Amino acid sequence: MRRSHEPSATVQMLFTINITALLYYYLRSCRTDPGIIKATEEEKKKNIVVLAEAGCLDPRIFCTSCMMRKPMRANHCFSCNACVAKQDHHSIWINGCIGARNHPYFVLFLVALNFLCIWMFYGSIVYWSEHCPPHYTEEGIWGVVTALTGCSPWVLYIFCFAFLNASWASILLLVQLYQIAFLGLTTAERANLMHRQRKLPQASSLRQNPFNLGVVRNLVNFFQWRCCGLCKPMVLDWTQQYPMGLSRDHPMFSGPDAV
Repeated sequence: MRRSHEPSATVQMLFTINITALLYYYLRSCRTDPGIIKATEEEKKKNIVVLAEAGCLDPRIFCTSCMMRKPMRANHCFSCNACVAKQDHHSIWINGCIGARNHPYFVLFLVALNFLCIWMFYGSIVYWSEHCPPHYTEEGIWGVVTALTGCSPWVLYIFCFAFLNASWASILLLVQLYQIAFLGLTTAERANLMHRQRKLPQASSLRQNPFNLGVVRNLVNFFQWRCCGLCKPMVLDWTQQYPMGLSRDHPMFSGPDAV
């Protein structure tokens, strides 16, 4: 007997690519160091002395939990108990932080997950249209649900599971892309700015910040797109970007003991 609606070789290949990309970006998100700031005990002591003398023991500059100077755009994660460079948020899906080094992988993981959910919707609809086509006008919504459950409870479960994952994944992806492309900010930075705006008498736009370089440049820099040399992304190691021009090459780290 000839099977109808048999997936073509192209559909099977695209589905395999989607699954492979999903697993790859998920593992890269989990296993890549998000940008944890590390410092030796000697560096921490010199940090405290120099910043105390300069009167810069500000929580925005100095982390009282890690007892060290924070780079620009870094935040302390209490779940990881560490400062993370350009931290976006702590994700329960990878059981770790999303930071400067694994943020692009996490966004691409969300893209692959949304495409996989679309494949699940497509497969479920094709199966139902072939084996148990619904008749909404005759049976009603409850009758259609009962018919689909009787037709294949497993396919209905896959459809509902895909819908559940697509709900949070699509919203999170849209929020992430909006912040990256239109604001040039991380989730933590956006939350901090919104909190400050509530206290200011005249609130300013979130798009007016020094990290917003325009939609195209924001995306090029975030994903490090080069496009065969047509684009030149700005490459920065956010674990070493300290305000006021201080870095680990500064005399406070390499000179004689300041104590």
